[in-house]
Amino acid sequence: MVQEIAIRVRLREQERVGLAEYERIVGSVASVAAVVAWLPTPESRLVLRGRGAEPVRLETLSYGSVFEMLVVLDQRSPAVERAAAAVAALVDAVRDEAVADDAAGVAGELDRLDRAAPRGRSVVERSLRAFLEGARSDVLARRTTTRVRAAQALLRLAEDGAEIIVERVDDALAPEVTEAPVEGLPETGGIVVLADPGMPSDDTEHDEKQPDKKKKDAKKKKDAKKKDGKKKKDGKKKFDKKQDKKSKKRSSKKP
Repeated sequence: MVQEIAIRVRLREQERVGLAEYERIVGSVASVAAVVAWLPTPESRLVLRGRGAEPVRLETLSYGSVFEMLVVLDQRSPAVERAAAAVAALVDAVRDEAVADDAAGVAGELDRLDRAAPRGRSVVERSLRAFLEGARSDVLARRTTTRVRAAQALLRLAEDGAEIIVERVDDALAPEVTEAPVEGLPETGGIVVLADPGMPSDDTEHDEKQPDKKKKDAKKKKDAKKKDGKKKKDGKKKFDKKQDKKSKKRSSKKP
């Protein structure tokens, strides 16, 4: 069964959420959801509001000091699922990280997010890093772009200590949605794990073994040639001895 992708954003220690705070949280989550849907196709235009950016379903829930928001995307692609997982990993990496330099402003905060972003080579991970780097460049150039607004929304969720959970929803239009968290993403081979610079890689070890193998092969060929040469010499000696014996017999038979 094809299931829509959803992200659940959980905020803790939210004692009282007023109307202004509620609108801010909803706006931030909706913007981050739009970024998630956009990351697999970075060559397209990033749209935060309007057609193509609206989620299929949006629910809010609060219990005690916890505020939750479920956003069901109009997306079913595994690439979007991986994008949601990359954003969730980024927010999780900086959730408990203290701000090192408040004087750096928004550009410094975006730089901190960029350093904490997943360092894989998949399309969505590279898109996420390029998105954060581009937003930081726009801030330094004093340009207010869609990219900056989206990055600030992600930054606000990270500062609020949000927890993002990637889920799949059976039927987004049902009166009550049945969702299931995505435990593990399918292996695609798109992610490249960078080896420790101090440790030799498999390719390096293979290349180092190649010369040894060539030397051994050359030595074997040389030994084989020596054996062939020795056999030829031995055969020649035997032939010469036979010829000597024949010549002696002929000379003894003559009157």
